[in-house]
Amino acid sequence: MKGAEVISKLSTILNGEELIVSSNGNVSRQVYHLLQGDQIYLRGSMGLPVSIGLGLALAQPNRTVLVITGDGNFLMGLSAMTTVAHVQPTNLKIIIIDNELYATTGGQDTVSSTIDYITMIQGMGIDTARSFNMSDDEILISEMLKDTILEPGLNVLHLKVEEDTIVLDNIPHHPTKIKDNFMSRFS
Repeated sequence: MKGAEVISKLSTILNGEELIVSSNGNVSRQVYHLLQGDQIYLRGSMGLPVSIGLGLALAQPNRTVLVITGDGNFLMGLSAMTTVAHVQPTNLKIIIIDNELYATTGGQDTVSSTIDYITMIQGMGIDTARSFNMSDDEILISEMLKDTILEPGLNVLHLKVEEDTIVLDNIPHHPTKIKDNFMSRFS
């Protein structure tokens, strides 16, 4: 299964009230094209989706905040996970879509193939981390996505996916417009 298919599956689980932060590059493009609603589509901010998601979760404690990030983005901002583990925001959900590539910048390998994500994340103090290979049973994958989003508490799901070769159009909005659209959800 590819990352875009994971994001498509999310469209059947999400209720539209979640606040989504998606990492720059292919992940944001996929979220923009495949999920409904104005969200935070990061552009030019490599490594920041977890930090921004954490801030949003703390500012909006009654809303579910979903961070959808690629492995390269997640690894670049890894230090934010120590703060997430310390604060333990119960409304924060993190999905790591891991294709072992910096896909948007030319397909360079990340170091993801050598990392045990669950041991690393649990070592920081987040006991609710899970990992699945997307070649596993599709029904089980759907259940894991649902559990990650709907179960109470801080949840992290690491998904190994196949490389996406689909190139989607860039998000046609300036970052200021993305922010304004997102902020209009609070007026």
